[in-house]
Amino acid sequence: MKRNLGRHFTILIAVFSLFLPFIWGTFAKTTEAASLPSIERLEKHAAQLEQTMKASRLSKPYSLYNQVKKDYEAAKKEVARIKNKTDKQRYSKRLANSYRTIQRASYYISAVESGERLTALTSRLDQALRSGDLDTLYDIYPSFDKQLKKTGILITKVSDTAVRQKMVRTFQRPAETMKQRAFFPINIMIAMDKIVAAYENGDINQAERLLALCEQWLPKVQDVNTRKQLDMYFQELKAPAVLDIE
Repeated sequence: MKRNLGRHFTILIAVFSLFLPFIWGTFAKTTEAASLPSIERLEKHAAQLEQTMKASRLSKPYSLYNQVKKDYEAAKKEVARIKNKTDKQRYSKRLANSYRTIQRASYYISAVESGERLTALTSRLDQALRSGDLDTLYDIYPSFDKQLKKTGILITKVSDTAVRQKMVRTFQRPAETMKQRAFFPINIMIAMDKIVAAYENGDINQAERLLALCEQWLPKVQDVNTRKQLDMYFQELKAPAVLDIE
């Protein structure tokens, strides 16, 4: 009986020895797969960033965005050290998902930044039109127009449809409405510059054609104070002073 027990014990040791590498490999693999808290931290902050971008209020989450970027770099280094090919591929996919969040956040923040600058210019343009401040209107309109185009392009890069539509409503549409208000005043001022140049060059026909256009456009200017100021300059251009030379 003792001899049989000893034989069974020897067989068990032999079998265990055969499976020990497999058991150890499985344990090592499981330990390796579970030893990346940096991935968990990255995905947690990335999820918060996604939630922030979809919130009702448009914002610029710089701190969270920079934290996700920092987490990504740390996790990337740890994934690079993984030896198991399957684990490495799996973690690499999770890294790629978080990196896409970083890209989406970059476009989102850029669009909000540009939209806020556009909103500020839109407000200044509104004040200039209401008050009849033609100098300010003429000075800031090129920047406003450029910012409107830039913001429109950046908004198209925002991936989430609902967020994109919110940006259009918040930034783009008010600016486009303002651009329509400024259309005739700006074109009249440009035409007036050309009228002065035409007079200086002795091109009376060109001056008269432009004067006729201004006369058509003036009643279409919506803002009363701006229309009054433009009409005053227009009347001066219609009858330029002629100096008598003795």
